[in-house]
Amino acid sequence: MFYPPRKFRMITPLFTVSGPLSPENVTFLKHSGCRKLVTVGGGFVAPDVVSHLKENQMEAVHYSFTPFDHPDASEASIDRIFGYIVESLSNGSRIHIAGDVSVIDIATLVGCFRRVQGWHISNAISEALELSDNVETTCLIKAISDFDVKKWSNKGDL
Repeated sequence: MFYPPRKFRMITPLFTVSGPLSPENVTFLKHSGCRKLVTVGGGFVAPDVVSHLKENQMEAVHYSFTPFDHPDASEASIDRIFGYIVESLSNGSRIHIAGDVSVIDIATLVGCFRRVQGWHISNAISEALELSDNVETTCLIKAISDFDVKKWSNKGDL
């Protein structure tokens, strides 16, 4: 049986996000074609999940990120994560990003990504708020509002 991770969401056909992973979720992701996993913030992969990732020959990388950081640190983190996403997607890789239990980190990234896709800022913020269960809304809204869309708008078809 395949079990999607908590708060699983497809952002594009090659890009999905969720909360923390369990070993069963790795099987689900592999069968969906995903081979690259990114964890952000407190979304470190548990030891039992690591063994499943290795068994399934999946690549995993971690980026430190929280929208509560100083704005410059938060922007730098988003830039690093977006750089990895853009490179992976331009190579045709299927990528999944897992965050911590609150999913505030994932929600912020999704809001920024939606803005790059041309979504109106209010729609991008609305999706991010829904994904995060309306937790820590001030930091999330500020990070999405301050996000430099122009920097990423010319990076290909996202």
